[in-house]
Amino acid sequence: MLIQFTVDNYRSIGNTEYFSMIPDTKYKRHLIGENTRFKLLPSAVFYGANASGKSNFLKAFAFMQDIVLNRCKVNLSSDFLWHDPFLLSDETESSSSSFEIIFVVNDVKYRYGFDADQKNVYSEWLFADSKGQEAKLFFRDAATNTFYVNPEKFKEGKNLKCLNNWLFLWKCNQEDGPISKEIINWFFNVNFLDGMHPSSYTNYTKWKMKNPAYRSLIEKNICRADLSIKQLELEFKKELGDRIKSMHNKFNSDGKQIGTTFFDLENQESLGTQKFLFVLSPIIDTLENGRILIIDEFDASLHPLISAELVKMFNDPQINKNNAQLIFTSHDTNLLGMDIFDYCQIWFAEKDNIEQTHIKSLSSYLGVNKRKKIDEQYLKGIFGAIPNIINFSSELQG
Repeated sequence: MLIQFTVDNYRSIGNTEYFSMIPDTKYKRHLIGENTRFKLLPSAVFYGANASGKSNFLKAFAFMQDIVLNRCKVNLSSDFLWHDPFLLSDETESSSSSFEIIFVVNDVKYRYGFDADQKNVYSEWLFADSKGQEAKLFFRDAATNTFYVNPEKFKEGKNLKCLNNWLFLWKCNQEDGPISKEIINWFFNVNFLDGMHPSSYTNYTKWKMKNPAYRSLIEKNICRADLSIKQLELEFKKELGDRIKSMHNKFNSDGKQIGTTFFDLENQESLGTQKFLFVLSPIIDTLENGRILIIDEFDASLHPLISAELVKMFNDPQINKNNAQLIFTSHDTNLLGMDIFDYCQIWFAEKDNIEQTHIKSLSSYLGVNKRKKIDEQYLKGIFGAIPNIINFSSELQG
């Protein structure tokens, strides 16, 4: 379960920004982790104008994951780490970037982070809290030439060293350390989707549909969404590979059903239908396995009522039994007016006068009118995070 994420100097994020899944004292809905020491939010949403940086905040999370999982393939001292700093300031463009995440695994709260650029990891730290008190497991700091490993609580790191462009976590995992392995596995269980390009995860859906029980579950949800699809089939063609076929009823001129016919999902169904099917598979997987799902532009091509039902699955304790979490960006203000979220689940992203992104939870705003719908207040600019639009028509008229 995710508790908090902090990032400094990444893309449009110049200074330190943090995001939390900790509920405020007035939260009234279902919390995940009810059987643990940590009661957390099941879902959260980001709103903001185009180019406000809300997507960059989610990408910062993905970027940290990529580094932790060494997707940049750093093996030699001459290899480069990925580095993507805020470029609109002469102070940050050549500076390192910092990431920290607080999360729960098996009722232990970990706080892990690092500060790095392309060539060096300048600092890295890991703390653990299993009994209500945080303990330092390891800490490295190039500035003070410090490299500390707790000999009792982090035995796997004892007597180990690593290259300056390596994470110490990698080294410990290479030595089959149980704690480092647990942390890296947690990062593996965070999934990111680009809602604007659902085709990017079609292969996962096709692979899952090879299981008849899973295909039946998908069909039930498709029928609930009123998409006129009666059945799904997975067909293999040598030249095209796996193709999903959707069955529809066929009618005569009197409107009487006379049979059925199949459509090729990716060529003959709407983008909304495709998006719903392809996003449904990772959502089901996330709920079944207690993972974290982060989606940029979650509701693109989806009707607001369908988007709302998908979010409600995470907020429903009868469905979300394994402490899954959903975090996404959206432009669909209809969701704000549907009583799906409490204030602490709604975040706004906005840029300042030097184009740095700042994020803020609705629960931190003063003077929110509780008698008026949040979507109406947001569109009026009460919370900021909306575009300052010039009158297009007057500009076109000259």
